[in-house]
Amino acid sequence: MKRILAIDFGLKRIGLAITDDRQKIALPLGVVEGGKKRVENIRKALKGKEIEKIIVGLPLLLNGREGDMAILVKAFAAELEQAFGVPVQLVDERLSSKMADRSLSELQLTRKKRTEQLDTTAATLLLQMFLF
Repeated sequence: MKRILAIDFGLKRIGLAITDDRQKIALPLGVVEGGKKRVENIRKALKGKEIEKIIVGLPLLLNGREGDMAILVKAFAAELEQAFGVPVQLVDERLSSKMADRSLSELQLTRKKRTEQLDTTAATLLLQMFLF
């Protein structure tokens, strides 16, 4: 079975998570650089894994409206759909980064290590919520 990829979009860093072969477990995949080569960087991170769907966290404002970042994420989702040829689904990610930060703060990590882990942890939480 093909996998589902989850993306926590950021301008500088993009967090990635992927399901296991049975699409039951969300696994952290890592972080790639954003910018102009972001799609190429994501493709490299997949290392030949076949995906059937991509979910992307949509950063809505707390009142449920779309801000500037949500507009950028929608454009990025369209770019992904064209590049990978699979459906891309936007998923409300309000507070997922805050939940990821809270779970990482419980670990004995330096601030630098927590920052490095934050994006992929947010993507993993997003995927985990999507699966359940």
